[in-house]
Amino acid sequence: MAEEPHLKAYLCDECWTTIPHFVVKAKPAVKVKKQDEWSWSTIALYTLGNICCLIVIGYYLWIR
Repeated sequence: MAEEPHLKAYLCDECWTTIPHFVVKAKPAVKVKKQDEWSWSTIALYTLGNICCLIVIGYYLWIR
């Protein structure tokens, strides 16, 4: 058996050298996604849309 069997999957030295070993030469670079920042026009249009929806809901609840 090998001197450190837990590192060689409990194989003997001859078996360990006959199996193929794959080596990663370079790790691929991890790209960090930039979070999209909202512009003031997007925030204003979103708020305006929400206010319009609330007005329509309020109209149907209280007036009709």
